Amino acid sequence: MSEESKKNKFNVQPGEAVGIIAAQSIGEPGTQFVLRVFHSAGVLSLVSTKGLPRLIELIDARKKPKSPAMTIYLEKNISKSFDDAAKILKKIEKIKVSDLISDFSEDLEAKTLVLNLNKDKLEQYKVTEKSVFNKLSKNTNITVSELENNKLKVKLKKIKKLKQPKNKKSDNKEAKNDQEEKEFSTKATRVAFVDLLNLIIFGIPKIDKAVLKENNENEFYIVTSGSNLEEVIKLEGVDKSRCYCNDPFEVLNIYGVEAARNTILNEIKTVLDEENITVSVRHMSLLADTMTFYGLIKSVGRKGIAGKKESVFARAAYEETVKHFINAAVFGEEDKLRGVAENILIGKQIQVGTGRVKLVIKNSDLKKLREKPKPAN
Repeated sequence: MSEESKKNKFNVQPGEAVGIIAAQSIGEPGTQFVLRVFHSAGVLSLVSTKGLPRLIELIDARKKPKSPAMTIYLEKNISKSFDDAAKILKKIEKIKVSDLISDFSEDLEAKTLVLNLNKDKLEQYKVTEKSVFNKLSKNTNITVSELENNKLKVKLKKIKKLKQPKNKKSDNKEAKNDQEEKEFSTKATRVAFVDLLNLIIFGIPKIDKAVLKENNENEFYIVTSGSNLEEVIKLEGVDKSRCYCNDPFEVLNIYGVEAARNTILNEIKTVLDEENITVSVRHMSLLADTMTFYGLIKSVGRKGIAGKKESVFARAAYEETVKHFINAAVFGEEDKLRGVAENILIGKQIQVGTGRVKLVIKNSDLKKLREKPKPAN
């Protein structure tokens, strides 16, 4: 097929209802999607939300996706070195205190916690006991001391106070208050211990797992479960121009609306490709453009694009009909009847297709036609 014929194939007739065609082209294959969320073993498990759940996430513009993920490429001078890539991986993957211990013992009255460090886990994550001690020592709310046999003793200095419920009427009010205060102190200590076990020793918050991969060009890159684009691009050795995140809102905050638009387009295309469904990229591109037209990411539903239409009839035709009519009556809204949905509702010709074409004639030409003698029968 020649280049000219390829261009002609993608031409659109003037007045074509491209929005309706795009909606049909994406919506109809959506009925063939899988409904469940896959959980695959290995690297594939890092990105598990697929099919219809993932498509709904994107179209509804949900700010917290179920499976955020990143693909992090490295700078050209270090991308082919396994050791250099492994060093950056160590800086990215989140390692908590609970990942480095085999067990622990707590003393709630003394507010102390003894951590039994696991040698195998320390070697696995390439972490030393001294580095763990130094990291914990930076926390101003605790004091840390080293014990024998790879043990660390942690004592709490400050504890967050929990909200206590209002006391009910009681005969022995003082005894009850003392007992309640002791119970809440114990509960607050346990909460502090849980926070301590979840304390991040190394790595970047929100990134739970990271895996090193190699592409066809013998270049190493990192795939993560969880995303924190803002912190990742600050790392030395990371190629900021090639980092990819599947969360459009995070991309919007860091790289802007055009990058967010491309992310939405790419993610929708990926969902369709994984289901072996072929849809022209023009339809997906139109959807991504519409969602990001105002410089923000808007959902397609009643809280986004459909609910923000200028026409009262168009909003009422989608959802919450009575609500829109009442609000329009209260605030005296006027419907200009410029769109498609509202004109269909009142039975007026829509400005799409042949309805967009109007015949125009000059008054002088019309006068000549009227003055022209009719042919004799």
